[in-house]
Amino acid sequence: MTKREKLLRRVGFKCADFARQLSYHRALHEFKEARKLNFWIYMYNNSIDLAVLDWFHLFGYHNDDLHWKKIISNVNGFKEKLQSFLGLTQDEWEEYRETIKIYRDKDVAHIEVRPVSNVPEMVVALNATHFYYTAVLTELKSFSNYDNWPDDLIQYHQNSLNQSKAIAGYACNATVDFIEKVY
Repeated sequence: MTKREKLLRRVGFKCADFARQLSYHRALHEFKEARKLNFWIYMYNNSIDLAVLDWFHLFGYHNDDLHWKKIISNVNGFKEKLQSFLGLTQDEWEEYRETIKIYRDKDVAHIEVRPVSNVPEMVVALNATHFYYTAVLTELKSFSNYDNWPDDLIQYHQNSLNQSKAIAGYACNATVDFIEKVY
């Protein structure tokens, strides 16, 4: 396996990690009653925090090894197509990215005491990751057979969300009568 293929695989895995973590957070969102236990509160919060960290590897800091500007050869072409795909101007993209950066900086990577933590809306993040993943997967397929990898990251997220909801339903129901004893 070439160094390039290994790097692209790492990006693909990170895209999938993001989609999975986001699906876990979204699945647990539906079980507010069960989230009275610290265990579920932490699982719910940690999943969005990890999703944000994963996304930031892909779209956050330009010097990150997995950042799209270090992976995609035609940076300007990719950027234009990404923004068109998302229906965002450059300013809107930068503003959106900044909302995730603020959450990451103030609530995940560093702690700033503030009255409310503002979890960013993640639809744009998922769509951007899907776009990046598609480009990476296309190149990966030129190296080897990647037929076992999902072709569509949005569908992969949805499949993970459906499964996560089923798992969370069983798990939350199994713990609904637990009394919190550790604070």
